[in-house]
Amino acid sequence: MLKDKKSHSSGLIYVVDTNILVDYVDIIPGSSSRQPEEPTIDLNEAHLVIPTAVIRELSGFKKEKSERGKAARVILRRIRKMVENQSNSIREIYELEAPLLNTERKQKISILPVHKDFRNCLPFYPSDEDMDGQIILAALAAAFIKKGLPIDGTADRELVKNFEPSDVILLTNDNGLAIRATKRGLKTERYGYKYPEPYTGRRDVIVPKELFDEFHNTQQIGLDLWNKYMPSQPKLIANEFIVMSLENEEDYPRDFDPNNNPYFCHIGRYDAFEEAIVKLKYVRNFPVHVYNAGQAIYAESLMNPEIAAVICTGPAGSGKTYMAAVYGYNACKKGDFIGVTVVPCDSHSKLGALPGDLDEKMDPEVQPLKNALRNYLLNEDSKVKRRLEIVKTYGPECRSKNGNCRSKNNSPEEEMPEQKSIKALLNSRVDLIWENWFSNIPIENARGRDFSYELAIYDEFQDQSASQADTLIKRLGTDGKIIITGDIEQIHAPYIDSSSSGLAYASRQLLDSPMVAQVCFTEDEVIRHPLVKMIAMRQKAKRLKESNPDSEIV
Repeated sequence: MLKDKKSHSSGLIYVVDTNILVDYVDIIPGSSSRQPEEPTIDLNEAHLVIPTAVIRELSGFKKEKSERGKAARVILRRIRKMVENQSNSIREIYELEAPLLNTERKQKISILPVHKDFRNCLPFYPSDEDMDGQIILAALAAAFIKKGLPIDGTADRELVKNFEPSDVILLTNDNGLAIRATKRGLKTERYGYKYPEPYTGRRDVIVPKELFDEFHNTQQIGLDLWNKYMPSQPKLIANEFIVMSLENEEDYPRDFDPNNNPYFCHIGRYDAFEEAIVKLKYVRNFPVHVYNAGQAIYAESLMNPEIAAVICTGPAGSGKTYMAAVYGYNACKKGDFIGVTVVPCDSHSKLGALPGDLDEKMDPEVQPLKNALRNYLLNEDSKVKRRLEIVKTYGPECRSKNGNCRSKNNSPEEEMPEQKSIKALLNSRVDLIWENWFSNIPIENARGRDFSYELAIYDEFQDQSASQADTLIKRLGTDGKIIITGDIEQIHAPYIDSSSSGLAYASRQLLDSPMVAQVCFTEDEVIRHPLVKMIAMRQKAKRLKESNPDSEIV
């Protein structure tokens, strides 16, 4: 065991990796910084060490026109402001004796260069270009300093051989760096923010018969009455939807059938202005039939003119994009909006590499919306449905005006010219609708726009960062509306997870606003195909099993 020669500070020293600073810039305080409500590690009163290798990496990132470049510029600007008035000696810097002080959080922050000869006493020798190796060196140097050992390469090799770098933790979310650091005896920890469980915008509750009867008879439940009967329920959120049921099916009113409830009379919306749970008012006017509670909630949110932003999440095949496209088309025909602007938020778009003009380049990105309109026409347009029936009955060669097919022994009196295929017919109709009512722009062009009197659809929003999401949400203009759709389980962008995604950020920022509704479809509400629903249910069961290994979920 080594004995401490001297201790330069009490408590732990945290060596901060580059990715931590880039992802969580407010670790280094600034004029616009905020203290996270629940960080995974409490760094108040901590001693933070930033290796000069990290400064080098940040300097390399700062020229990038990306979120990482922006974060690097912010960090470097804050560090410079902290150090430019300091006049420390080289010895004080090397020995962490003159850290920068953050009085607000009672932190000490040191910038640590590593002595060029420090590697001479270590069993590994990372190159100057090996940034991860340099960060490991800095963490080991901090541990040496903590124990009072020299970092100029003169430390006794026998002591170094048995050295245990205690009291120093490397903060990194990089698994590769963490593996290498652990092999060198360093302790590593991840850093992030603790977020509450995602808000779903709905709650399923079993209510007393008296409360259900009150809602069924008067079409609303006052807040006082709700709190009286449901005192243990969490606080109601503005535009939260309450899906009510009774424990015993025989207790339902005689004129209410829980198994055949086309207008979803058991679902209410909390109206923050009325301070009451009120019945669904708009769902029956939605252009297409809704099949489940999730779609009823979504339809009500879309059709409600008081709701300016709708956030819709859920698994593939639940109707997020389909219902948004159908609503936009019909709302424009009624004059509610002058048009629909679609902003695909897929992070993998490489428009410059594709041939054609902007519309042609973007066509693959907006195909989900066009496909939704095709399906809508296929289900709702009488001419298209009639043509499909003829083809199914008589085959694709039938061309009679009245739909009567030519037989072997009898020819129709009149024949039409050869018709287009159903797919070609649908495509031409969709192209006409798109030309009249829809437009699409890349996400880069959405910044700075003002969607006044327009409906804006942000599709695949889960791939946005929090900063990008903040910018896009603020595009809403006068008498406009935005629809944000995405699947939090389908993130493809690097450096983004379910808690840091723009979709999660938008949900948290817009929570409890009377102008915002949030909808979360469940796996059993997938309607695309039974196979898709089966896959979604199995994926959910797998996630639950992974989060709770002792459960009996199969």
